Amino acid sequence: MKKFLNIFILLFCMQFSFAQSLVISGGDYFTSDPMTDIAHHLDIKNNSSTAITVVCQKTIISMPNNLPSWGGASYCFAGNCYSAGSTLPSSPTVLGAGQELKWDDEPLQAFSGYYAPAEFSGTSVVEYCFYDQNNPSDESCVIVTYEISGSTAVNENERISGFFPNPANEYTIINYAPKQDYMLELLDVLGNKIKEIDLNNSGQEHLFVGGLTKGIYFGALIQNEKLISIKKLVVK
Repeated sequence: MKKFLNIFILLFCMQFSFAQSLVISGGDYFTSDPMTDIAHHLDIKNNSSTAITVVCQKTIISMPNNLPSWGGASYCFAGNCYSAGSTLPSSPTVLGAGQELKWDDEPLQAFSGYYAPAEFSGTSVVEYCFYDQNNPSDESCVIVTYEISGSTAVNENERISGFFPNPANEYTIINYAPKQDYMLELLDVLGNKIKEIDLNNSGQEHLFVGGLTKGIYFGALIQNEKLISIKKLVVK
């Protein structure tokens, strides 16, 4: 009996020691048409009693054939953004004991995922793993599916469409819900504001991007000083 009890205690302790400290919440299945980008967010909570230095790493499980290098899944985390082709670990951020990193509270530090269909239908499956930089085995992952199909028309319920063309050389167009008090901020991958455009309520804005350095940018739609939506733009 004593031997059995010792084995039970050992197994219980082992189970406790392998419990994951990080809890990930948020959607994991998204649909769109070939012309409309997807944006989504994940919240990360540290359930442990100590601070954790958290790192994110993306793994592409599958994606449509012939998807261009700039298309597919990209993300931002801990103040930096990573292109669709990047699979390196992200920069770290520290989560205190019991702290939750949420998009609504800290949009520049929290996780935001993006998917650019690049006018291709098909399904992409991507795994995002969050782990303790000092203990990589303490890891929690979520598998996100992006399903692209159907019409190329802009969803009328969306407040803002993706940029088109995208990538852009000289000019790009963005459509948005008209007769709203919107401001569009163009940000680089470090979150620096490059341009600020007061939208004219017509429902469409032509943007000159020919003077920008080649790379990835993000268009942030602002209403009454509140972030409404973010769309990715590639300048080539």
